[in-house]
Amino acid sequence: MFKSSNYTASEKISLAKEIALLGVQATPLTSLLLAKGAGKAISTVHSWREKTLDTTSDISFAEGSETTTFQESARAELSNYLEIFKKGASVSGTALAMGANQLAEEVADRLLEIKINIENKLINGEKDDGSSSPYVRKLGGLIEWADSGNVIDEDEDGNDIALINEYCVIKLMLTLWNQNLVEGNYYALINATLKEQLDDIYRDNYGYAHREDNFGLVVNSINTNYGVLNFVLSKHVPENKVIVFNDNYLKLVYLREPHFEPLAKTGDSVKGQVIAEATLQAGSKKAIAVLEVNNS
Repeated sequence: MFKSSNYTASEKISLAKEIALLGVQATPLTSLLLAKGAGKAISTVHSWREKTLDTTSDISFAEGSETTTFQESARAELSNYLEIFKKGASVSGTALAMGANQLAEEVADRLLEIKINIENKLINGEKDDGSSSPYVRKLGGLIEWADSGNVIDEDEDGNDIALINEYCVIKLMLTLWNQNLVEGNYYALINATLKEQLDDIYRDNYGYAHREDNFGLVVNSINTNYGVLNFVLSKHVPENKVIVFNDNYLKLVYLREPHFEPLAKTGDSVKGQVIAEATLQAGSKKAIAVLEVNNS
């Protein structure tokens, strides 16, 4: 039987380790998930059971009693589609003669472009099973996965949120805290405009060690009664949203890890493709919250 392991190194080159190290600043979410370890899918639709905790309140029993009652959380079956990401690379024979590393550089650029595209889809992707033209499967991203009860769009007075304030930060963390989630780190993906607003909130409420060569104020994390919220700047978050998640519930899953495949040589050039097939696994919709700001 001919298996994938029969391919030689020149026919199929894994780039799974390389993609984890590329463009960390441009792809903070993807880099975070890859650092935790990617999962493995076995079909074009990845399914899993929702991660929940049993909430039975009375679990006290008499000494020596038999166990006749068994708890089981109501766990919905969730799924997401595997999306194919592909970029082509072509280098002429002349360019190869002028620089032996030209093809490797082109492949590295294409790999980074794929990672940036995956980052965007992990945040903004909308599920599509690919059953209609153009027959492209698409994964659902964080915004689509967020539980409807975790969407915050009103301030403490019931009005649309025009500017981020401390209430927004506390409300985001309180909302997730009330969901009885398992322990994990909390991250807020935020765009540049709203990050500047956040920095302004705490401009006069901070402590620091004085340095003569470093000026300005950047809020990286905020301590609340409900946990520490770490802020991560991302170019891919919509201008009117902040996305908060518990990292214990998220995983990047591959059907095909990023790799390079050469294509048939048809002239005086070397051609190949960088390809990956991936999706997002969200252990529970309740572990994702979205703040919506009416900045129109």
